[in-house]
Amino acid sequence: MSANIQPTFIKIEKSIFDGISINSVNAREIHEYLGVKTRFNDWINRAIEKYDFIENIDYSILSNGNSKDFVVTLDMAKELAMLENNPKGKEIRKYFIYFEQKAKEVIANQSSEIQLLQGMLNTLSKMDTRVSQLESSKRLENWQEKELHDLKNKKVYELAKKHDLSNDNEMIRKLHSRVWKAVKNRFNLPRYNELPILKFDEAKALINSLTLGDLV
Repeated sequence: MSANIQPTFIKIEKSIFDGISINSVNAREIHEYLGVKTRFNDWINRAIEKYDFIENIDYSILSNGNSKDFVVTLDMAKELAMLENNPKGKEIRKYFIYFEQKAKEVIANQSSEIQLLQGMLNTLSKMDTRVSQLESSKRLENWQEKELHDLKNKKVYELAKKHDLSNDNEMIRKLHSRVWKAVKNRFNLPRYNELPILKFDEAKALINSLTLGDLV
C-alpha cells in the first residue's frame, strides 16, 4: 500500500446485500474520519437522497440502541468519501479502490491455484483409475498358478483319503476337473489361469473350503 493510503482503521467486513455477501463498511466511520460538521443522520440521509441509493442494495440499516448505523457497500462508500471534496475523502476513496484491487488479485490467484489443484486431482484420479484397471486385469504370475495347482492337488487327495476314494482313479480325475470348474464358476472365467491377480487369495480360500459335496 502506498504511503498516503492510511485509513486502515475503517473496518471492511462482509455483509449481506440482496442475498449476496459483499464487502462493506460502517458509514459512521467514514463520517468521523472525514471530520464532517453535519450530524451523521442528516449527512447520510442527504447522501442517500442525492445519489438515489437503495436500501438493501447499496446499504442496510442496523439499530444500535437509540441510534442507527448504516452499513454501506464499497461502491457507496467511495461516493460518500467524495461528498466533502477534501484530501481525506480522496484518501479514503483510494483506500477502498486499493482494497478492491487487492481482493480481486487474491481471488484471481486463488482461482488459478484451485484450477491447478483441480487439474492435479484429475490427473491423479485418472492415474488411480488406470492403476486399478491394470491391477484388475493383471493375470496370475507363474508361481501363483503353481501354488493353485498344488493347492488343488492337495485338496483332491485330502478328499480322496477322507472318503476312501484313493483307488478310484476315475473319481479322482473328476475331482481334479471339478475343482477348476468351481474356480471358473465362482469368478466367471473361461479358464482358471485367467484369474485376475487380485482374486488369487480368494481363489485359494475357495479351494480350501471345497467339500466332496461341492464337487460331486
